[in-house]
This record gives sequence, C-alpha cells and structure tokens, in this order.
Amino acid sequence: MQALRNALVVGLVAASSVAGAEVAAQAPRPRVAIVPGIAVGLDAAKVDALSQDMAEALSAELLVDAVGGLEIRRRLPAEGVPPDCLAKPTCTEDVAKRLDATQLLFVVMVDAGSGGAVQVDTTWVEPATGRSAARPAIDITGTAEARARFAAAARSLLPDAPVKPVARPGGGVHGKMTPAVPRHLTTPTIVAGTAALVGLGAGVALGLRSRSSYRDCEARTTGAGCSQSEKDSIRRTSLFADVGFVVAVGGAVTAAILFATSGKESHLVVEPAAAGGGLSLGYTGRF
Repeated sequence: MQALRNALVVGLVAASSVAGAEVAAQAPRPRVAIVPGIAVGLDAAKVDALSQDMAEALSAELLVDAVGGLEIRRRLPAEGVPPDCLAKPTCTEDVAKRLDATQLLFVVMVDAGSGGAVQVDTTWVEPATGRSAARPAIDITGTAEARARFAAAARSLLPDAPVKPVARPGGGVHGKMTPAVPRHLTTPTIVAGTAALVGLGAGVALGLRSRSSYRDCEARTTGAGCSQSEKDSIRRTSLFADVGFVVAVGGAVTAAILFATSGKESHLVVEPAAAGGGLSLGYTGRF
C-alpha cells in the first residue's frame, strides 16, 4: 500500500507539472524586442548581428517571441533611439508600438578591444506598466560564442518568462531548490557608497571653508571689506560644497537600491521526464 501511495503522489506531481507546462505553452507569448542603443567601437552590422543572436537565444530557451537585428532597425527612426529614451515613458511606448512588442530589451554594446570581445549591458522595460530593470552585464570574448552566452543568460534577462520544455533522456520526477542569495555588498554598491562618503566629506569641508571666509569678510572693520575676487572665490567654494552634498545624496540612494536588490529568492524546480528518452518538462516555482 505504501508503494502504491508513493506511486500515486509521484504521478500527481508529474501530471500537475505537465499540465502547468502545457498551460504556459498555450498562453500568449510575450513579444520581446531587442532595441539597439549606444554602441562604442562597433558598427551597425555587428550590433545587428549580436542583437539577432540574442533574440534567437531567448526564443530557443524561453516561451517568448523575441525579435532583433535588421528587422528592428528598419522599424525604428533613421536616426535611431534617443539616448534618454529609457527615461521617457512616451519614448518607450512609441518604440514598443513601432515594434509591436510588449517588452523591450535596450542593449548597450561596448567593444572591449581584445580579439572581438564585447560587453553587453541590458535594461528591461515593460512600457504598458512603466516597469524597468537593469540586467547583469554579459561579456562575450568572441562572435562565435555570442549565442551560447546569450542562451546561458536568458533567465537573467527575462526572469519572469517560462522556460521552454527541453528533451531529456531518462524517466521519473526530478525536483530541486535553487539556493537563495542573501543581500550582500557588490562592487557597484561599494563604489556608490564610497562616492557618497567622498561627496559628504568634500561638501562639509568646502562648506566650512566657505563659511569661515565669509565670516572673515564680515569681521573686517577697515577698508572696503572683501574684494570682488574674494567674493567670487567664496561663491565658487559654496557651489562646490553644494555639488559635494548632491553627490553624497545620489551615492547613498544608489547604494541603498543596489543593496536592496542584490538578493535572490529560492526557487523550486520540478522536472517530470518520460522514460525511454521522451520529453522532459520543467516547472519553476517561487517562494
């Protein structure tokens, strides 16, 4: 009886996972457009080729319809996308409408200068809701490995997209929990925090200096007081002090945001596989 109950449990888990995967496969797929942005040291043909590789890798790994490359460039204005498009909802909405896309991946590509190496920085945008998020940078050492690198990074580029079912030999039901990553100090967080401290120190020091110089001028009882050059110097020092405080506030806010988003939740992955080398379906749940 115990063996029968175990078999029933396994069967129910497998059936529910298969049903969930079938529902995900039948649901309307999001259309994701790879939008070329700033390119440093790369021509348009290279950018289009890499964008096409990214689109094909996303479509192969996830249940999405991804488009990129020359098809995207033909639909965009001849002058390209404005550099500040990400900061303007009207601009991202216009781009999405031109490309008939529900989600956008704005890419910035920089030639790393060593044997065709390229760094790709990506920002995800959903114009309908106004949501956006920066994605981890992808380092490509050569054109030949571009698609493989994009395929490996597919889940980090579109973490909410269902994973496409893959063929897998063997049978049974496989389940595992991915490790959770607690919030931690990353290099960008440390850099932002350091900038905040430096800005605060500079602002305080320059502010005290400006105040001291101003009081010296006020305390003079003989002559015409401060000269025009001294007044200009005090004004410049005050301005630099204000800049230091602005840098401190910006760095502190940035560091707080980076630290708050540095963690990763644990995921449950259940994969029922048909015996004899049939189809294996993956299901990902979040806790």
